Amino acid sequence: MGNDRRYKGLLLDEADFALPRNCDMEALTEAVEGYLVPEFSDEFDRPSLEIIGVVSEGLGQTTACSSDHVRPTWVKPDIEFRDIVLGIAIGLGFPEPLAITTLETGRTDGIEAHLENRIRALVEDRDYDGARMLMEHLSGLRSSGIPGVIEASSFDTRGEDEIVDFRVNNYGPGRRILAEIAFNWGQ
Repeated sequence: MGNDRRYKGLLLDEADFALPRNCDMEALTEAVEGYLVPEFSDEFDRPSLEIIGVVSEGLGQTTACSSDHVRPTWVKPDIEFRDIVLGIAIGLGFPEPLAITTLETGRTDGIEAHLENRIRALVEDRDYDGARMLMEHLSGLRSSGIPGVIEASSFDTRGEDEIVDFRVNNYGPGRRILAEIAFNWGQ
């Protein structure tokens, strides 16, 4: 029997950290880990925090922690930020050109219209669960500018595996970071 792990992706931004503009991936990863450990560690160690990896949009690099017992969901070696986000968007049924435009510009109007049309169609087909799931993504899309990311107010250490916008502000494209963590609740 395995441990109960809940995987979370945290959308962060280089601007949230006091780093020089020309920092390298090692310094960025250390800063992110320095934020994550006190933010999510519990004095009772339940759940315990496992840092799986960090991917930087601006640096185009990934730091993936290797472990035999943790399966990364998003942050894997040699997979860049753009590839992760596009994979999520396409998995949610967004057309790739709309997802690319949103990712590169931060503008969500085109992809929002597509999503609203899909929600209407699901409601007309009485697929209320499908419509509800897409509606949850709509509010996250509007606040984060990235398909498949939910708002921080929806964050839960249990729940589903999800990516949450943990940035102080939405600074737009270019310097976003995705940190993948797991909450290990034990057996």
